[in-house]
Amino acid sequence: MDCNARHVYLNPYEGAIAAVAEAARSLSCVGAEPIAVTDNLNFGSPEKPIGYWQLAEACRGLAEGCRKFSTPVTGGNVSLYNETLDSDGTQQPIYPTPVVGMVGLVPDLTKVCGQAWQTEGDLIYLLGVGSASTGDLTVTLGGSGYLKSIHNTVAGQPPKVDIDLELAVQAACRHGIRQGWVKSAHDCAEGGLAIALSESCIGADKGATIQLNQGSLRPDTLLFAEGGARIVLSVSSADQDAWKMYCRDNAVACQFLGTVGSCATPLTVCTENGDVLISALPTALAEPWKLSIERSLSQDL
Repeated sequence: MDCNARHVYLNPYEGAIAAVAEAARSLSCVGAEPIAVTDNLNFGSPEKPIGYWQLAEACRGLAEGCRKFSTPVTGGNVSLYNETLDSDGTQQPIYPTPVVGMVGLVPDLTKVCGQAWQTEGDLIYLLGVGSASTGDLTVTLGGSGYLKSIHNTVAGQPPKVDIDLELAVQAACRHGIRQGWVKSAHDCAEGGLAIALSESCIGADKGATIQLNQGSLRPDTLLFAEGGARIVLSVSSADQDAWKMYCRDNAVACQFLGTVGSCATPLTVCTENGDVLISALPTALAEPWKLSIERSLSQDL
């Protein structure tokens, strides 16, 4: 199930397509073929011009995304007139939130994988658009979790979905899993590349050594920009030649990032110039993740 309500708020059409693409990508990362969708459309009042426009554009985006992924909408529900009060007591609609629940088919349950690293020494790749922004909103900080969490800002244009790229990247990931080459796979979604890498470390209690090509990008863009049909995956050294040959023959971009470490290895992310952007042990990464709800509740109390 997926939906980034900030993205839909900023661009209902693109945000809705992205919800379909991200749900499909999550399935592809375990080796499942996306086959059908149910949706849950949560919006404000359609009697107001902005609410009507958001609902119409989001439905248009959902329809386009489902057609491209060949995932018919088999059911769902609609919840309208959802409003709340802001700090001044003014009535405000919720962010438009067309949640996509997607089901997939796994042909062989022995050929699946999760997001956590598996073995020390495995090679880490970024499948899809590289870590650098392409300048066409494929990868951007617009509407990102970074802007919301660090700068308390929801602004800009969200990532623009390249559906043909999504289909190619997801097909490559599924093929790699079914061949046994891909040992772990995790989609880059909210939070961008840095969060995807961190979550793979947390799930495995293993660190990793990563080098990114920064180019002219700011560090925050490099680490936290979102979008781009990107999947972080790991491959054993014994299978790297077969994996690289498959990606080359099918014209799917796959950038080598680094290697999986042990539980005593920090997640170290540096640039091609050797500048260290992140260095933290898996336990340090896991601690705020595990305690975030408890801390939030204690602050409210």
